[in-house]
This record gives sequence, C-alpha cells and structure tokens, in this order.
Amino acid sequence: MEKKIQKSKIPKREPLSDKIKDSKLKEIFLFLTSKKIINEDKISLNGDLEANIRQDIEESIKDKYNTLNERFSEIRKSGKDLGVLNFKLMMLPLKIKVFLSTYEKKDAENIVKRIEDIEKEISFIKK
Repeated sequence: MEKKIQKSKIPKREPLSDKIKDSKLKEIFLFLTSKKIINEDKISLNGDLEANIRQDIEESIKDKYNTLNERFSEIRKSGKDLGVLNFKLMMLPLKIKVFLSTYEKKDAENIVKRIEDIEKEISFIKK
C-alpha cells in the first residue's frame, strides 16, 4: 500500500512588479530592488499601490543618504579629512530631488552609482 504525500499547495505570490501599470515606475522599481535599495516586502499593498511604491522609493533613498551622512560624521569625528568626498555627498540631495521630480531611470542610476562610489571610498578610508 503506497501512501502518496500530498504537497500543500501554497499559492505562489504574484510579483509586485507585475501589478505596476506605469512602465517607468516599474523599470525603476525593478532596478532599485535589484540594487537592494528598496525592500519589496515593506511596501503596503493597501490603497494606491503606485503611490505607496513612490513613497517607499523616496523614503529608501533618503534613508540611504542619511546613513551615508552619519557615516561621514563618524569619520570626521575620528579626525580624518574627507576632502572631495564631502562635495560628492553634498551633490546627492540635489540629485535625489531631480530624480523624485522626473522618475527617470537614468536619474536613479546616477544616484545609485554615486552612492556606491561614496561607499567604496568610505570603506577604503576606514581601513
């Protein structure tokens, strides 16, 4: 007598990106998710999904900037001169505002590239 083990069928969750109708927002969402800037699980599914995604994108980018700013502060307190990195960090808020007004992928790529460059140089300075 063979017993067949029934696998519990858990319905597969539809990817959040499939629910986004705005193609530009969808492209940006996928890009920022792949770069681990935003967490797909934190987005509220209640209400207007696209507005919630825009809000989460804005909060995540600003949090990333604030984290960088705090790291800069710690390094400055330790007595190290950051020189040119200060100017790179000072350009980020303007780039963020431009991105939030246009929601163009090139602007998002620009912000992510600058953040990654700054993080790489900070890790080099901390060594």
